[in-house]
Amino acid sequence: MPEPLERLTDALADRYRIEREVGAGGMATVYLAQDLKHDRRVALKVLKPDLTAVLGHDRFPREIRIVAQLQHPHILPLHDSGEIAGFLYYVMPFVDGESLRGRLEREGPLPVGEALRILREVVDALAAAHAHGIVHRDIKPDNVMLSGRHAVVTDFGVAKAVSEAGKDKLTTVGLAVGTPHYMAPEQAMGESAIDHRVDIYSAGVLGWEMLGGRPPFGGRTAQQVHSAHVLETPPDIRTVRPEVPDAVAELLARCMAKDPADRPQDAEAMLAVLETVASTPSGGTTPTHTRPIRALQAGAGSRRPWLVAAAAGVVAVGAVAAWLVAGRGAAEGSGRIERIAVLPIEDISGQDEPFVNAMQDALTTRLAGLAIVGVTPRSALAPYRTAPKPIREMAADLDLDAVVEGTVFRAGDVMRINVQFTDPRTAQALWSEMYEQNVSDVLAAQNEVVGRITAGIATVLGDSTATGEGG
Repeated sequence: MPEPLERLTDALADRYRIEREVGAGGMATVYLAQDLKHDRRVALKVLKPDLTAVLGHDRFPREIRIVAQLQHPHILPLHDSGEIAGFLYYVMPFVDGESLRGRLEREGPLPVGEALRILREVVDALAAAHAHGIVHRDIKPDNVMLSGRHAVVTDFGVAKAVSEAGKDKLTTVGLAVGTPHYMAPEQAMGESAIDHRVDIYSAGVLGWEMLGGRPPFGGRTAQQVHSAHVLETPPDIRTVRPEVPDAVAELLARCMAKDPADRPQDAEAMLAVLETVASTPSGGTTPTHTRPIRALQAGAGSRRPWLVAAAAGVVAVGAVAAWLVAGRGAAEGSGRIERIAVLPIEDISGQDEPFVNAMQDALTTRLAGLAIVGVTPRSALAPYRTAPKPIREMAADLDLDAVVEGTVFRAGDVMRINVQFTDPRTAQALWSEMYEQNVSDVLAAQNEVVGRITAGIATVLGDSTATGEGG
C-alpha cells in the first residue's frame, strides 16, 4: 500500500474502512469505503495533495458544509467532511450504478425519451440548488450518476468550496474550476462574476451530448474548446438527431447562448419546457393510453388517499374481470404486459435500507395479488445485485414486459418517494408519480404508499389487457 494511502487508512480507521480506489478526477481521488458507525457503503473523496496545499485546512471544510443544506431526490447528499492527517476529504453515499459518462461511452447516443428524462432530473436538481444560492459550476456526465433509471447529481457545492477556499491560488496548481467541454463562455474566459446561468449552459451541453453522442464542441484541445464556446454557435441538435422535438432543440440552443441574458434565466424555466414535452406523446416519454393518478400530498395521518386508491382499485377490478372473460392470449407483439418485476428501490439518503427492502416486498406481494399479470419474485432478482446488468438485458433474461423502479429520499420525518412503471425495451415511462409522506409511523406510511402505487399501476395493467387484442 503506498505510504500516503496507508497514512490515510490509519487516520480514518475508527470511522471508515477503505476498500479500494474507484476513480480519480482533477480535484479528488475516490475510494469505496465502509462507514463503520452506520454500516453502509460510502464514497470517500480525498482532495489531491497539491490542491490541499493551497486551500488550507480550515476554509475548505467550512465552505463545503453548504452542501449539507441540499436535500433533494436527485442530489447526492453530503454525509461527512473534514481534515485529518493532512488530508482534506468529504463523504457521500456510494451509488450502486454507473456514471452517465460510462453509459455514454458504452452505448453512445441515448434514446430521446431517456435522454430527456435524465436531463429533466438533472435540471430539477439544479433548480433546488439554485434556490439555495448554490451553483454547481461543473455539470458534466462524470458528475451524474445513474442508479436504475434515475439520475443523481454529485459534487454539488464542491467546485464553489474549492474556488472560495483557494481564491487566486488555484492557478498555482494549474486547476480550473469546471471542465472545458461544458464551460459557459464567461466561465471559460475566467470571469469572476459568474452565476447560476453557467449551470444552465452546461445543462444545455449535457442534453446535446446525450442526444448527439458527443459534446457539441468535441475532439479538440482544451484551448480550442474554450475558444469555440466563446466564438462559435453550436450545431442544431436536429442535424444529428432529426427526431428530437422542436421545443427541445430550441431549448438547448437557448441554453447555450453566448450571452447569459439570452439563456433561460433559471432552471425552473428550463424544467417547464422539459415537463411540457414529457407530457405529450410526441415527446417520446409518455404513451397516449396511460392514465396516471395524481397523488395527493398528504401525511400518514390522512385517510383521503385511500379513497383515491379504492376508486382506482374498483376500475382495475373491472378491467381484470373483462380481461378474464376475453382470455389472455399471446403477448408477443400485442402491446400487452404479461410479466413485471419490482426492482430494488434505491435509498438515496442512505438511511432507510429496511424501509426500501420492505417496500419492494410489499409492492411485489400487492401487485401479485391483483392477479392481472405475473410478478417475478424478489429472489429471481437477487443474482443481479452481485452481477448487475443493464435493465434491458435483465428484462430479456427474465422475460419482463415492464418494471417498477423507485427511489426514496428522507428529510426528517418526511420521505419523498419517486416511482416509475417502465417499458424496459424502450425506456418509456408507462406511469410515474411522486409522493411526499410523513413517515413518523413507518408501517402506516408504507402501507398507504404501496396501496396508492398499486392502484396507479393497476390502471396501466388494465389498459394493457383491454387494448392488447388490437395489436
